[in-house]
Amino acid sequence: MQYMHQELRSNHYPNCARVAKYFEVSAKSIQRDVEYMRDLLHAPIEYDQKKRGYYYEKPDWDFLPSTLLERGEAAALIATKKVLAQCEGSPFYNEISRALDKMRQYLPVASGANEFLNIYSFEKASPPAFDPRFFATIEDAIRSKLKITITYRASWNQEVTERTVHPYMFHYSHVRDTWYLIGYCELRNDIRTFAINRIRTVSLSKKHFTVQSTFSFENYLDKTFDQVHDKEPCNVVIRFSPFQSQWIREHKWHPTQEIEELKDGSIVLKMQVGALDAVKRWVLRYGNEAEALEPQELREMLQYELLTTGKMYEDVRIKKVGSLSLF
Repeated sequence: MQYMHQELRSNHYPNCARVAKYFEVSAKSIQRDVEYMRDLLHAPIEYDQKKRGYYYEKPDWDFLPSTLLERGEAAALIATKKVLAQCEGSPFYNEISRALDKMRQYLPVASGANEFLNIYSFEKASPPAFDPRFFATIEDAIRSKLKITITYRASWNQEVTERTVHPYMFHYSHVRDTWYLIGYCELRNDIRTFAINRIRTVSLSKKHFTVQSTFSFENYLDKTFDQVHDKEPCNVVIRFSPFQSQWIREHKWHPTQEIEELKDGSIVLKMQVGALDAVKRWVLRYGNEAEALEPQELREMLQYELLTTGKMYEDVRIKKVGSLSLF
C-alpha cells in the first residue's frame, strides 16, 4: 500500500497487474489492497480508462501509518524496542528492530512518545549470556527442521555432555530472565529443556527430523515447574501463611494452579506438576512462611534439606554487639 501510494502521488497511474508483477503476488492481492485503501482508509482512488491505471482524485491526499494509529498507539510503537529488550541478542530482536525502524520513518515526530516514556519505565534486561551466533544457528535448525549437535553443561552436576537434539522451539522465562530451547534429546531419549546460556558449542547437521505428533507445548508446560520438566506430574499442595499469601495470590505460578482461601488469611496452593526438586527449591525460599502438605515425598525432601542445612550451623553462636545480633 505504501508503494501504491507513492506511485499514485507521482502520477504513474499504477494498475493491479503491474504492481502484482513488481511484488510477485497475484493481481487479486493488489486489488484487495486498493479496495482496503479506498473503502476503509477513504483514499480518493479512481481509475483512468485511457491510461489504464489508478490516480488520486485529490492529489494532496496523504497515506501514512500515523493515520491508522491513535496518538497513544503511535507512542507505544516507538517504545516497543524498550518493551522487547529481553529479546536482545536473538535474531528475532534484530528483525523486529528493523521492522520498527521502517515503520517509524513514516510516523510524525510528536511529543506523544516522550510523554509515554515519561510515565512508563521498563526494567533493563540483563545482557544475553550466550553467543548470538548460537541463537541464529538454532533458529535456522528449527525453521528447517534440522538436527543439531551441542555440548551442554548441566546445572545440577556441572557435567558437560555432547547431545544430538531435534530443536522444536524457543521459550523465554520472565522469572529467570533466560532463553530456553525445547527439543527432543537423543541422549536422554526424551523431550528436554536446555538453557541457551549453558550451551557451549552448537553445530548444524544435514539430517532432518520430524516433530513428534504427540508433542504439545501446552501439555509440556503443564508438567514443568521453574523450567524443570518431568514425565509424570503429581499433585502438589502448599499452605502459605497470611503474611506470605498476599504476594502468592498475586501471581500465576503454574497453568494448573488452584488457590483455596482459608479463614485466617492463609491460602492453600494446589498444582499438578512434576519436577519435585524444583518445587522443593521454590518452597525453601519462603522459610517458615510455607509448608508443603502433599505429596509425602516432597515433605521428606524438604525435611532432609532442612536437617542437613541445620547441621552446617550447629556450631554457630549468636554474639550480641551493642543492639545488633550477629552470627
